[in-house]
Amino acid sequence: MFEHISQEDLDAGWKALGGGGVGSAIPIVVSHGKGSTLYDLDGKAYIDCTSQAWSLSVGYSHPKVISAVTEQIQKYTHIRTSFGTIPKLLLSKKLAELAPGNLKKVTYALSGSDANEGAVKLALRNRNGNTFVTLMDAYHGRSLAMINFSWPHPNNRFTSFSPPIIRIPQAYCYRCPLRLEYPACQLACVELARDIILRGTSEPPLALMMEPFQGNGGMICFPPEYFKAIRNLCDDLNMLLIFDEIQTGFGRLGTWFAADYYQVIPDILVFGKGVGGGFPLFGVIYDQGLKSFMPGDHSYTFAHFPVSMTAALATIQVIEEENLFDNVRTIGGFIAQRLRELQQSYEIIGDVRAIGLMIGVELVKDRKTKEPACEEAEKFVKEGLKRGVIFGESRYMGLGNIVKIKPPLVITQSEAEKVMEVFEDILKALKK
Repeated sequence: MFEHISQEDLDAGWKALGGGGVGSAIPIVVSHGKGSTLYDLDGKAYIDCTSQAWSLSVGYSHPKVISAVTEQIQKYTHIRTSFGTIPKLLLSKKLAELAPGNLKKVTYALSGSDANEGAVKLALRNRNGNTFVTLMDAYHGRSLAMINFSWPHPNNRFTSFSPPIIRIPQAYCYRCPLRLEYPACQLACVELARDIILRGTSEPPLALMMEPFQGNGGMICFPPEYFKAIRNLCDDLNMLLIFDEIQTGFGRLGTWFAADYYQVIPDILVFGKGVGGGFPLFGVIYDQGLKSFMPGDHSYTFAHFPVSMTAALATIQVIEEENLFDNVRTIGGFIAQRLRELQQSYEIIGDVRAIGLMIGVELVKDRKTKEPACEEAEKFVKEGLKRGVIFGESRYMGLGNIVKIKPPLVITQSEAEKVMEVFEDILKALKK
């Protein structure tokens, strides 16, 4: 279909694109991908440490995923949500088996924003009031509601489309909002959160929504005991606990879910991205003791897309058969260790935060003041492209100072070594 393409056509396409995307356009037109590597139209290879927005958990066009999808589309592509399909029923059964604790009910959505809104709707069906709690630096999507659940966007014009939201400080130990040191702090941030909720709201909040490992807001991971403290806080104040696991779910931390890793079970778990193996699939898994949705509460024409559900079943099978959790822990451990070794030699590395293949490196101009090195982080990503590695960056429009390393779960040892060689090469260039 695309055998005869002119540069003029491509240039016209760039010109026709509207705004609103994340960050600035990356100057690559993709030809194809394989495993953890993509190739541009000139044949240049790039090791992709973004997994294309953290979505290609088993890499580009995994043969088993493509084979399953090819077989499925010969039968049918779209079936409306009222009907049962074998992919939908088998996937729902599998997700209920994989999810921890009493999370046994599954529903589906079109995007991460829609899925998170589904969690919000479910909370509203199960608790009185309208107020929600989120963490500072949270990110939950860009729909009219979710853009307001997330960390404040610059020039946010959409604040009128949001319920009352209380933001509480999270356990961002590298930049503790209370200027304390962990673990001597004894999680004072949780007690401050309790005080804010009890004394700073006009009504009791009905739910707390959080990412177990914050992604877009700065790649922030929390101490293990923080999760039990938050679970206890929610139980004490009769709030539902919602885990947004769109980025952390399906192997990113070396377990099916962050809830498994931290051994704390939320009432509602939102999933997406990596489960579809490159096909769009999102949804909510919730405690079967909760009241369910009312008819029409949460239904989307293509939410039960059989092709994506087939891809998800194949993706889960690949993760299991190829022992990818072991690979995540091994390669993630190697990268984290190498980064901490580099931290000893390069002052610009302020903090390394890593669990499995969810890795963030915070760059600073000065380790004592911890002044964010935002321009350097932006340069870092650009230099990575030149050297054949696609690094991620936190937030957008030059606001962040985090370099992200979140490759597909299938990344090899040799590819990881190449990534770290490039990483150090860029550090040397920035130092000069």
